[in-house]
Amino acid sequence: METVIILIMFMVGLSFVLKLTFMRPWQMLAEVVVLALATISTTDIAISQSKIQISEWLQTPDLMLDLAVILTLDVALQIAFCLCMISEPSNLKNRIIKNILLFIPGLLIFPVSFYLLVQIIFSNAGMDFNHISYCLGVAITVMIPLLVYGARYLLPEDSERLEVIFYINCIIALLGIIATVNGRTATTGVNEVNIYSLLAIIGITVIGSILGLLLFRKNQNKHNNQL
Repeated sequence: METVIILIMFMVGLSFVLKLTFMRPWQMLAEVVVLALATISTTDIAISQSKIQISEWLQTPDLMLDLAVILTLDVALQIAFCLCMISEPSNLKNRIIKNILLFIPGLLIFPVSFYLLVQIIFSNAGMDFNHISYCLGVAITVMIPLLVYGARYLLPEDSERLEVIFYINCIIALLGIIATVNGRTATTGVNEVNIYSLLAIIGITVIGSILGLLLFRKNQNKHNNQL
């Protein structure tokens, strides 16, 4: 389970870095500084933690369900950001929504930085904990902008980075389901197939596919007419 959580954290960090590539330098720096300050401010909480306590948290079903809600909301916000970036906002309301989604760094990036701080404190038990937290804050402020520019160099096209963010958040959602289930099932499996439920799922899939295709063709024709 801990491996799945660490993988989710890695994906969240990667999505955060890629999202910063769409910001101006001062905006990106402001987001990074906020993250660094938030990490430093949790030093006292991080000192009071233990490996056993964190391990118990990861095995607590109720806590994992609460985290799954936050994870789902975060994934929804990041996917909504990708969809808003694809289409140019036509009015002031859409531009405001687009900017709000842009400046939301991600709800999970703060727990990720906190977890990183706790692990570093565990690995350096003999050092000054406040010194460790300030060093981590400086590292975040320096390393994340370098990673952002590296991502821009590797993926120069905005559409490519948006696609990667979309896929990463889809993977995060799937991993979140795995972490939430944690070996438990909500219902008992059956050997019989419910024909009506199967037909309903097939019908929803077909209708959704047709609507998506019609919407895609409508947007494509609109784009062609503008050209």
